[in-house]
Amino acid sequence: MRIVAILLLAVHLFATMILNLNVKEQKNSVELLINFDVPYEGKIAQKRESDKIILFLKNVKILAHWSKKLNNPFIYQIDVVPTKNGTEIFIYTVEKIKIYASKSKDGFSLMLKFKRPGVSSSARPSKGFFSSINFAKIGLWVGIGLFGVILIFIVLKLLNQNRTRKTKRIIVQNSDNEEFAIKFEKPLDAHNKIALISFKGINYLVIIGSTNVLLGKYKEGEIESHEDFEKAIASQNLTAAMQPKEEDEIFMTIEEYKRKASGEI
Repeated sequence: MRIVAILLLAVHLFATMILNLNVKEQKNSVELLINFDVPYEGKIAQKRESDKIILFLKNVKILAHWSKKLNNPFIYQIDVVPTKNGTEIFIYTVEKIKIYASKSKDGFSLMLKFKRPGVSSSARPSKGFFSSINFAKIGLWVGIGLFGVILIFIVLKLLNQNRTRKTKRIIVQNSDNEEFAIKFEKPLDAHNKIALISFKGINYLVIIGSTNVLLGKYKEGEIESHEDFEKAIASQNLTAAMQPKEEDEIFMTIEEYKRKASGEI
């Protein structure tokens, strides 16, 4: 048992392993896609017999015999068989088919395409499963798409900045604004925010925007964290607060904040 384990370890260390195989049948061709555990760097040897074509992949291993019967007029079966020094691929056919091979860019996949003989040359043979994708065009369109997304993002950001200036603008009429600071703020909707404003040692919980309302006053130190700010908001009836109120409950400038600051908490 130990010897078998050592042999299996040696296979993994020194050989490329076939992970899976997929067959795609078309009217005039058959494609065999082979996926490896490491990039395949070897060559393919070919031998033709009367009823089959044998392809040999040196230093490539497959754990078990793989076979696929096809519903195809010129290839009726494909077998992949492990051998001592590699893997043999048997393509059973009685026709002189053409074989094309191509690797993926990273080398982890090999595409073998078997083309039916006698197909008009106007039907250009495929260069392979991976080369059929025009990566240059894809890269161009990806670049255009990214540029468009960046441009849209910049425009939306500029529009949002303009809208923000309109909705939360506060008129400062004198130099006392150095004592004025917004400690916490949170958006309520597209046009209003709720904020905790500190002014001369007193904190004011207010709605700023299209509706400007004083919700409450707090001593310095009562609201020191975002959690305290959320609790203060939760204690308010915001729906009622945002309803139209008497004129003396609505304010627009710093001067009106200052006038209200002279009252008792």
